Amino acid sequence: MNKQFNFKIFLNILFQGIGAMVAFVFSLVVTNMLLPLSPEIRAAANSANGFLTTALAFLFNAAANALILVWAGRRSSFKGLTLVGQLLVLSFGAQTLQTQIETGYFLSAFPLLHNNFELYNLILRGFITSLLFSLLVTWIVGGFSRKPRSQSAFIVTTDAALRHGSWLPVVYLALYMLFGYFVAWQVKELRLFYGGPAELNSFFEQWGLTLMQKPELPVFQYFRGVIWILCLIPLFLGFSSKRTELVILSALALALLPTAQLAFANPLMPAGVSLGHFWEVSISTGIFGVLCAWFIPKPRNASSPVV
Repeated sequence: MNKQFNFKIFLNILFQGIGAMVAFVFSLVVTNMLLPLSPEIRAAANSANGFLTTALAFLFNAAANALILVWAGRRSSFKGLTLVGQLLVLSFGAQTLQTQIETGYFLSAFPLLHNNFELYNLILRGFITSLLFSLLVTWIVGGFSRKPRSQSAFIVTTDAALRHGSWLPVVYLALYMLFGYFVAWQVKELRLFYGGPAELNSFFEQWGLTLMQKPELPVFQYFRGVIWILCLIPLFLGFSSKRTELVILSALALALLPTAQLAFANPLMPAGVSLGHFWEVSISTGIFGVLCAWFIPKPRNASSPVV
């Protein structure tokens, strides 16, 4: 009986995952119909390559988004529009807002986004895709039903949010600098794309040159660290399972949501640059997701901590 029950749960999760993958592709198609890219970007996309084929890129993105949002939705204590909002903050914040904020900061490297409103179009496209997908995933995991859901296992106190939210972005800045140099900057194609040298400088020499050109960069990345935390707070508040599971989900969310889309043919950057950023960002923000989930949420029942 127990094996049969577990098999039913497995099938339920499997069908929800497949349904969410279809929902993700549907959300992308609808968004593209409502807000098409500019003719210049579409023309450039015809000759662009990704580090995965188009079919594999769609499969990878659909699987990554389905895994993370279905997992978050099934474990959430929220329901209805509150659950939609929880998934939307995670999806849009990590997948679109954070990536396009950095695109805007390094806008000089993207000629197709100069002197137009295409960056805002990309942000709006991401919002619509995440909104549709969050609505569909909420429906897929039963978030609109009247069935009671498990109580959240964690709380986020103001004290913990402020205390850990002040030093964790410093860690994010350190991760950004380390992985930016030792992973992304090792790729010659990426260095040249951003106007860097053909020959690799030392770590301190390169960051010294970068900070002379952009002295505000540490402050900018510190506040991006704060935004990463804000993307995760609704997930922490609604999560109803153990901390170990929350740590894994948080790591995967920050590792894959901002990077899976880099697998597509990208008219804004070559495939080699996309691949360098994929490894850089997925590892560094994945580690940051682990730290956030470990330090910020507190067990709801302090006498029996969730670990």
